[in-house]
Amino acid sequence: MFHGKVVLVTGAARGIGRAIAEAFAQEQALLVLCDLRPEGLEVAKRLGALFVYADLAQAAHRERLVEQAVKQWGGVHVLVNNAAVAPPGSALKVGLADWRQALEVNLTAPMHLSALSAREMVKNGGGAIVNIASVQGLFAEQNNAAYNASKGGLVNLTRSLALDLAPMNIRVNAVAPGAIATESVLEAIQISEHPELTRRDWEDLHALRRLGKPEEVAQAVLFLASERASFITGAILPVDGGMTASFMMAGRPV
Repeated sequence: MFHGKVVLVTGAARGIGRAIAEAFAQEQALLVLCDLRPEGLEVAKRLGALFVYADLAQAAHRERLVEQAVKQWGGVHVLVNNAAVAPPGSALKVGLADWRQALEVNLTAPMHLSALSAREMVKNGGGAIVNIASVQGLFAEQNNAAYNASKGGLVNLTRSLALDLAPMNIRVNAVAPGAIATESVLEAIQISEHPELTRRDWEDLHALRRLGKPEEVAQAVLFLASERASFITGAILPVDGGMTASFMMAGRPV
């Protein structure tokens, strides 16, 4: 399905990004992976991918990332904007430096990388962009103002890009994961400031009463990036076990 296609995945060292990279590798894609974490290099080696160390808060690093993809594989067919940061804090407490970093990595970087990649996609007759948003881009969580705002912006950026790039035969969609059993989520559960919030409570946020798996998000990304989704653009697909179907804890029995 993606044999010989150049796929660029940001934030690929662990969690959802690593699962996405592995899923595309199974489809014989030509992968370009980036991350700030050194373990990203080991993931790339294992998958036969090009690894680019990149701080996506810096425009020059974003430009170099796309340049390296073109130099190594000759272009870009699919872009997956997965990298994100989540500094905690309410709108009253989050520091301006953390706020700016969240917007730069979670919102500006996807916009800039989409623009850079689109210029290469046009040369090949089109392509696909998939943004990793969040259910927190659809509703807000307390004490997470920067992440909420950036992911909400990413949801509407997805729609804007879909409209702007449609004439170029470039489709743009997003997935909005619920609580996924990644390293960062499992760590957050263990060190929660609210010890009464157990894993069972996290699971009960979902109608299916469990955490999602990174591989389940990856399969949704694969679908949206593929020709099977050829008439889908500007869509936000919740991969959330039914979390957004309810205004309360979706999995709690009544």
